[in-house]
Amino acid sequence: MNKINFQSILTSLMLVSVSIIHAGKAERPENRKGYEKSKDVGQKAPKGAAILFDGTMESVKKNWEMWPQKDMDITWSIMDNPGGKGKTLMTDGGRRWGTHDLVTKKKYFSYEGHVEFMMLGARGDGKPDGYTNSGVYMQNRYEIQIESPKGKDIQDPYNWKIGPHGIAAFCMDRVPDHNAWRPNGQWHAFHFVFNDAKWDGDKKISHARATVWWNGLKVHDDAEVKNANGGIKVTRSPGGIKLQEHGQDVRYRNIWVMEL
Repeated sequence: MNKINFQSILTSLMLVSVSIIHAGKAERPENRKGYEKSKDVGQKAPKGAAILFDGTMESVKKNWEMWPQKDMDITWSIMDNPGGKGKTLMTDGGRRWGTHDLVTKKKYFSYEGHVEFMMLGARGDGKPDGYTNSGVYMQNRYEIQIESPKGKDIQDPYNWKIGPHGIAAFCMDRVPDHNAWRPNGQWHAFHFVFNDAKWDGDKKISHARATVWWNGLKVHDDAEVKNANGGIKVTRSPGGIKLQEHGQDVRYRNIWVMEL
């Protein structure tokens, strides 16, 4: 091999290495263009916001009820924060989705809110891997999906082309504009501003709209939200914020809402 060829190969390898390092940094949401730390994990509730979960079961019983049977005893559990301080709220109940959800007792029209969550895969095995599914519902109608990748997307979740059933999508309605993935076992945040649909009597004249930040990246920008999920109809009545139980281990914390 002559000197010129060796230098060319060495230069190419260095460029590839730099590209890999750069990609490794860019894949984290906090290193992405447009990242807003104030919309990420750890955001404190503003003055006037209602704290829906403060780490205690008392706050759960005060602010939440089971769905669809509101007279059912709360089945979700208070658990330690995996690898950190504080208490978390863990999904718990039936293995069949839609039977042991939690929904706020208070119903809302338009609001700003914040929910932090951690996906941990199968419940009970203590491992931060495996498939996970849950969701945060606006007005108990419009679901912001929580889901870990599956199939070939497990190998490269940072470049996962998220579809209408993937994480941060309005389920079966609108895909997120960006992928702000963090691995199972790390905290995620959904920060959202939701505006109710507009009505003329019982006739809807314009769809609901939402702006959503996922881990500090804006993934829905004042977007129309059209389709309800989970067998709920869109009506002019207000609705609660709902957390979905799907049979896997998902932890929640720092949940608050402020009416607009």
